[in-house]
Amino acid sequence: MAQAMSSSSSWVLPMDLLLEISARSDPVTLVLSAATCKGLRRHIADPAFHRHLRLRHADRFVPKLLRGFFIQNLDMEVNEHPRFLDPHHRESPEPFRSFLSEFDTLFHFYRPDLAASHGHVALRADSEICGMCVFNPMTGYLHMFGPPPAINAPSYALLTGDGHGLYRLLAAELALGRLKTQVFSQAFDKWLAVEETTVAPCPQDAALLHRPLVLQGDVHWLCRSSEYHFILSFSPAQAAVSVTKVDGSCGKELLGRRPEELLLVSDGRHGRQPRLLVAAGLQISLWTLSDSDSGEASWSMQVLVEPQRIRRPAESWSERLELRCFGDKSGFVFVRMAGAEERSPSWYFALDLATKKVRGVCTGAHRDVICFPYEVDLSFWRPSFPRQLQS
Repeated sequence: MAQAMSSSSSWVLPMDLLLEISARSDPVTLVLSAATCKGLRRHIADPAFHRHLRLRHADRFVPKLLRGFFIQNLDMEVNEHPRFLDPHHRESPEPFRSFLSEFDTLFHFYRPDLAASHGHVALRADSEICGMCVFNPMTGYLHMFGPPPAINAPSYALLTGDGHGLYRLLAAELALGRLKTQVFSQAFDKWLAVEETTVAPCPQDAALLHRPLVLQGDVHWLCRSSEYHFILSFSPAQAAVSVTKVDGSCGKELLGRRPEELLLVSDGRHGRQPRLLVAAGLQISLWTLSDSDSGEASWSMQVLVEPQRIRRPAESWSERLELRCFGDKSGFVFVRMAGAEERSPSWYFALDLATKKVRGVCTGAHRDVICFPYEVDLSFWRPSFPRQLQS
């Protein structure tokens, strides 16, 4: 009897059955499954497996994918090393501590204002000598290369998710109704040939506004012209573009808004239609394009944050917000509130789109402090386990 029990306790479920169970679980269980062994992790990270996913509760953001915030004081007199704060404000956990110790001057030369995806971050230097940089602090990867040779005023999007951990950095420029793009390929370690695509309808003076949003492999930019705003969507795989005009009450709301008061976000689901976040004073609203009863698409507005809900530190602040960037995996929007004076400190906070809650991050001088969030993709997240489960 004891021999039979010992034999049954050593049974192992076949890999295909484990994958079937994982595919029908939920995002957190899927991550835990991927962390159990290298074989299961490799299958779960395979894009071919993603087509079979039937996850419960998958149509939402996963806040735990926000790993924390990089902070760097650029004031040479202060002489501080870069640091990393996790969401609970604990200082520089591993592997970030080791990475920042090895590359302690990284953010003095490069600015984190480009793109991020799958744990990779793309940086741009102020001088052409340093050019570009892509790094991944989870793996220690860092690669430097030159700027795009054929794009004059680029906007960047980091494209990942090919199943092999490789990335492509897309540089784009909109001029005179044509979208010019050039891709840096990690696989070939060089900038590829320039491609041009006609955009219609498109005002001649239209321009791309700051950081784009990547959804299901397609890149979306909010664009502005002297006539109106519109969303430009580009499919790198098909080299095709489409234009969605921002009209009606939403179009009127955008008139006179500064670029930093506007930001494209997603809904946390697997849709391809971006939504628009607008900061008006200390109020943050979300605009969504949806079909009306008449069959025509129209924009609707939802107020996410009222001014009285923003609990600011006890200093003097301006009545102005900047929507810095959006984490499409975690659902956090990173926001800066300027100080009352030009040299006054700024306050940085994170807005959780799922709960509409505001979380303070840090304060710092406007010109001398870099502070930006870092998140990883679901299949790249390594959860922490209690000690009793590790023994």
